[in-house]
Amino acid sequence: MFAAAQENPEAAYLALHRAALAHNLNEMMLYASEEGKTDLLAYAGDPIKLKLVSSMMPRVYTVRSLAVSPDTSRARMRATGTFSFMGTTAPTFGVIDLVREPGGWKVAKFEWTGDKPHGFDAAVAQSPVRRSSSGVLEKVAPPPPPPPAEVKPEPIAAQTEKPVPETPPPPPAEVQRPRNRAPCEIKPVMTDEDLQNCGASPR
Repeated sequence: MFAAAQENPEAAYLALHRAALAHNLNEMMLYASEEGKTDLLAYAGDPIKLKLVSSMMPRVYTVRSLAVSPDTSRARMRATGTFSFMGTTAPTFGVIDLVREPGGWKVAKFEWTGDKPHGFDAAVAQSPVRRSSSGVLEKVAPPPPPPPAEVKPEPIAAQTEKPVPETPPPPPAEVQRPRNRAPCEIKPVMTDEDLQNCGASPR
């Protein structure tokens, strides 16, 4: 168990987590880094404090993300689970810092809290992990950012000139004839008035 726990960050923390649930401080020390051992010494001789810490830790947890430093010397793991408190079940969120020492991975610091830490979801989205078919954790490439939305210029509405309606030509002028004209009478020599009376146009 001890040798396997040094192979990867998750195995190192899992071993310490189980020891913490069992309130076994001596075994917790085996999986803690030099820095982590200093913090664990605060629980020595105070079993109540160790029980209080382990009460916030879930019996089963799910690793949500694992971010490893570029030089692979440090790692931060984020996990979620549930814990029971006074007969009720509530979510708990874990942030675990690990360091690679000459003997392998060791736990430098761990904290479980009922309040989701600031930036927890964003960190999970950046370094997500999943279980492979063999049960080993493997990193998942974060989804690529969505492409910027292409803003297409709105088409400029073509300004069509409204056709000017053609004005119909005015009707031909009608010759107004006097209404009270005399009856048409054919004469050898006819005056203009005689011609108008008979329907002829004036000259």
